[in-house]
Amino acid sequence: MKKIITLLCTFVLCIGLFGCESKTPFEIKEISATKLQKKLDNKDSFVLIIERENCPYCESLQEYIDKTKDEHPNLVLYKIDSTDYGFSKISQDSKQLQSSTKDGKILLDMAPYFLYTPTLYVIENGKAKHAGIGYNESDHSISLWDVDSTIDFDLADTQDFWEFLETYE
Repeated sequence: MKKIITLLCTFVLCIGLFGCESKTPFEIKEISATKLQKKLDNKDSFVLIIERENCPYCESLQEYIDKTKDEHPNLVLYKIDSTDYGFSKISQDSKQLQSSTKDGKILLDMAPYFLYTPTLYVIENGKAKHAGIGYNESDHSISLWDVDSTIDFDLADTQDFWEFLETYE
């Protein structure tokens, strides 16, 4: 009887310690610029990816995410498709964009030096603090840059895509 009670207690303890650990699958939540603005106004913290249609780097990154997402539970990535945001360069030689749409203006107010897709922004308390720009298919890396200037890819450090997400999520 004592052995049965000991085994039962051990089983209950194991279930209590290990059985309750829940893992949610990796998730991409598509949001609009209006919802982005609400998250910024609420001073939320999250990671945002900006993509656009017909961007080969965006497509390669999405394929990589689809293949490896099951290895990275408990992460959420918010996503905006900037295809119809009316972006154009401020001037012919400029490395900054302007927008003819309300949605584009919301995005550029948050990240005035946004220029390339895909770009990941780490938002902390409603403010863009870090950026991961581009995607290198050969080593699955993104280029790290601050949010206060346009990236210089020759000077930028790189980091594995998932490592970047796990660092800031």
